[in-house]
Amino acid sequence: MNDKDYEARIRELETQVEVLQEANVKLINRNMQLGQMVDAYYDVRRRIQIMKELVIRHKELIKHADLRDDDELMAVIETKLESELNYTDPNFGLKELADLVGTTQTRIVELFRRSTLHKSLDDYLDYLRILRSMYHLQTQPSWSIAACAQEAGFTVIRSFNRKFQDAIGMTPHEFRLLCENNKID
Repeated sequence: MNDKDYEARIRELETQVEVLQEANVKLINRNMQLGQMVDAYYDVRRRIQIMKELVIRHKELIKHADLRDDDELMAVIETKLESELNYTDPNFGLKELADLVGTTQTRIVELFRRSTLHKSLDDYLDYLRILRSMYHLQTQPSWSIAACAQEAGFTVIRSFNRKFQDAIGMTPHEFRLLCENNKID
């Protein structure tokens, strides 16, 4: 190999070294970017885990609604039931209500024990169902009394008739006749 070939080979190798150094710098930069992305990923995962824990703690606090006073809890119950009409489901009861308002069943039982108006959840649900049946008796004249009772959440017509009479002072049939006679055209 002569000096010219030798110098050409050295320039060629130096060019390759420069190319490799540039590629190495690019790889180092890329690795740094990937490292930052991995750090960001783990930071996001950590934040998500913290948020999940906070949500769980918040749900637990809500579940134990002892922080609410009775009037506030009753207002939440009334609002939820009236907006969603869950009480018209004959199977709707204590567990479903506790889940709906985010409290414990024990808290609801205690609430109604202290209540002066309704002594139990069943009394309260019957009250709401009677009001709903009155609405149906008034607005759905083509429906039978049994259909109005069922739409309101009652499953046994005899029980409905007795509870209606006790609450309103007249039978559902008498109530419907009264509504028809006092209808404004």
